[in-house]
Amino acid sequence: MNLAKTYEPQAYEGEIYELWLNSGAFAPKGDGEPFALIMPPPNANAKLHIGQATYVKQDIKSRYRRLMGDRVLYLPGADHAGFETWYMFEKELAKEGKSKFDFTDKELYHMTWDFVMKNIGMAKLTYRQLGLSCSWDHFTFTLDEKITRNVSKVFKKMWDEDLIYRGNRLVNFCTFHGTSFSDIEVDYEDRKTPLYYMRYGSFELATTRPETKFGDTAVAVHPDDERYKNLVGKELEIEGVNGPFKVVVVADEMVDMDFGTGAVKVTPAHSFDDWDIAQRHNLPVIEVINKDGTMNERAGRFAGMPIMEAREAVVEALKEKGLLIRVDEEYANRVGVCYKCKTVIEPMLMEQWFVNMKPLAKKAIEAIEADRVKFRPANRKEIGLDYLRNIRDWNISRQCPWGIRIPAFYNEESDEWIYSESDDDEIVEDGKTYVRDRDTFDTWMSSSQFPYLALGYDAGDPEQSSQEFKDFFPTAWLHLGREIFNQWGLRMIMMALYNADDIPFKTLYVNGNIRGEDGKKFSKSLGNAPSAKDLLDEFGSDAMRMGMIQMDNAAGSDKAFDKSKIVSGRNFANKLWNIARFTESLLDEKQIKVSQLEKVEAKSEADHWIIREVNLANNAIQKSMDDDEFGEAFGVVYDVIWNKLADWYLEASKSELNLSVLVWALETCLKLAHPFAPFVTETIWQSLGIRGKDSMLVIEKWPEEFKFNDGMALSFDNVVKATEFARKVKSYIGAEIEISGEDDNLAELVRSLAKLKAGSGNLTESLQISDLEGWSLLISSKNMDKYRDQIGKRVDEVQAQIKNLEARLNNQGYVDRAPKELVEESKALLLSLEVELRELKSE
Repeated sequence: MNLAKTYEPQAYEGEIYELWLNSGAFAPKGDGEPFALIMPPPNANAKLHIGQATYVKQDIKSRYRRLMGDRVLYLPGADHAGFETWYMFEKELAKEGKSKFDFTDKELYHMTWDFVMKNIGMAKLTYRQLGLSCSWDHFTFTLDEKITRNVSKVFKKMWDEDLIYRGNRLVNFCTFHGTSFSDIEVDYEDRKTPLYYMRYGSFELATTRPETKFGDTAVAVHPDDERYKNLVGKELEIEGVNGPFKVVVVADEMVDMDFGTGAVKVTPAHSFDDWDIAQRHNLPVIEVINKDGTMNERAGRFAGMPIMEAREAVVEALKEKGLLIRVDEEYANRVGVCYKCKTVIEPMLMEQWFVNMKPLAKKAIEAIEADRVKFRPANRKEIGLDYLRNIRDWNISRQCPWGIRIPAFYNEESDEWIYSESDDDEIVEDGKTYVRDRDTFDTWMSSSQFPYLALGYDAGDPEQSSQEFKDFFPTAWLHLGREIFNQWGLRMIMMALYNADDIPFKTLYVNGNIRGEDGKKFSKSLGNAPSAKDLLDEFGSDAMRMGMIQMDNAAGSDKAFDKSKIVSGRNFANKLWNIARFTESLLDEKQIKVSQLEKVEAKSEADHWIIREVNLANNAIQKSMDDDEFGEAFGVVYDVIWNKLADWYLEASKSELNLSVLVWALETCLKLAHPFAPFVTETIWQSLGIRGKDSMLVIEKWPEEFKFNDGMALSFDNVVKATEFARKVKSYIGAEIEISGEDDNLAELVRSLAKLKAGSGNLTESLQISDLEGWSLLISSKNMDKYRDQIGKRVDEVQAQIKNLEARLNNQGYVDRAPKELVEESKALLLSLEVELRELKSE
């Protein structure tokens, strides 16, 4: 078929994707090296957001490795996202004027399942629209039986080996949602919180939480603090708002003797630091806050009050009893909040299941220090090691009905827990009735095991694991967002080393965030995040993919969303389309098909030049792709197609056509561009019938280098330089000029490319072209003066720009505070201006 006048992505993308699917192009096949990528399973509770459009990097990587001949498995999936999904589902219920209390647990579960399946279906459609070359037959949901069954088996194994234990410990608890969180799921906000100074027996203490004083069991001081040495170990009676109570004085190195009065009250049930002190000194633990965020009976007359109401009432009572000394209203502190509702997180004493993380972290540290995992960017290695060295035990219990039920059953009479994979709420063992734990696993318990379980690892009998697990594990490459580096990335390393006795991936690529143009993080609540689906509908997949790569071209760094980059991507797709249309018109003119072309043979200087340029681009792209420098690779693709092929070779071909080299250059460039722009490249490939009607670009082989004559390629370099110089001089003087060169044929080519006309007899002044011996321009004396005047003005402009940039870069405050990419851009601009200045002064 003939290519249409303009490329309309909506007219081709659906058809092309179906071609790939029906042909099995995305299935792992062939004899190449296995190369597996696991898609970070997106939460199955909402539409694709703009940040997940960075998944194109995974697809770029997989398409590139497929072209390189590897047996690629790009495995897609979805995460049931326990609490996240439950949060979204409750919002949907609220829209209908209903709540979870209107339904049974089973009804809620089935309703949530339907809600999730709808969202998974929508996500799959969007990922297909984005062009992700996933092996959809391998799609895995974290509530699939092969995941849930094996997560339970891993739980049992870890329990048997004392890596999982049941403990009554402080946890992070959201009183609004009624569930606990692990430490790394808590958000922290900088706030100004009143700091209350109060009389506390013979002490003066300060606290931001006077409502918790009903749970005080000690006063802690530093062991070296001479002021309080005579009090350490003594029991003191303290006057409180509800009457006197007793505390013991303990010496603990956690206390900062230089902060405040050097003495702190210890409330073990409602502070993690205080809990640690209590464990070291065997202090009693008294709870004063209920799970619903109200005060309990220990608070006396304040019982039943919500926390903030109780705080105000206690402060008033302190004033009445003369126990409040002063209040610092400007005290700045960091407050832990629920990452969804922003309710202040309460340290709450609860009996939960915990993972003993130190042994797991030890193996991960050894593997990372031995460089068994490669990190992009490299600084993530030390960030990860720092986290692992200071890791705390992981609370894996969640008070949420949606997710994988914890396979543990309790008998109250014997105070005994047993393991069972039964789906029943009650079981009978040895005549005893055991009731199932109502909690579900933290979502990360399943997703941290996703790479090996999705590939078919059998936790009960590893020898029975699937052939795909044996072939593809460890996976080759994983891409994830920076915000889940600890939660997911590092946990995957720990869990894989423990269960599968290997690292889960060889390279971990950590992506930065796409932010608003104002630098703010995209947020659904703020309404500042553009719709990925809307952008795909408006511009098409290729434009979106190339735009995202241009916006987010470096691992780990944040980038501002810039719609103009997507427009640029669309323009590039159109440029490629126009190159193909031009080539097609020449084929039609010669009445010849691609398959009938003669053997590729370079004849002209331009032929040898374009072969050299495409070879250089090929090598540069491979290096950048192997180093995961996607932006750098695309920059080379853009340059070789737009600047080299379209702007120079196609123009030169109008004077001396070599159709076989032109088609070779187009074919090779289509392969180089395919990972970034798969739809337009495949459409052109199919339309021109390159490699025959049954050929598909998606499963072609990466291009090999082609021979060329370096001397002839260098001759065309001179043509390019002479043409650029002639165009610049012509733009400065606005008059006709003549070219004189060492080769009449090449000089004629310059005349054609620079659109020069034969000048009149008054072109008496000769202007030597820099670095090109034997090449010069002929212009009139009058225009020579005009040219020199323009050069002088440009020199002044460039010198002023250099001066401003040097002042900016010599300002250490700017270098330290400005975004790194902006500083680098300033340095690059300075370098280019210095080069331009040298060239201007040499003219």
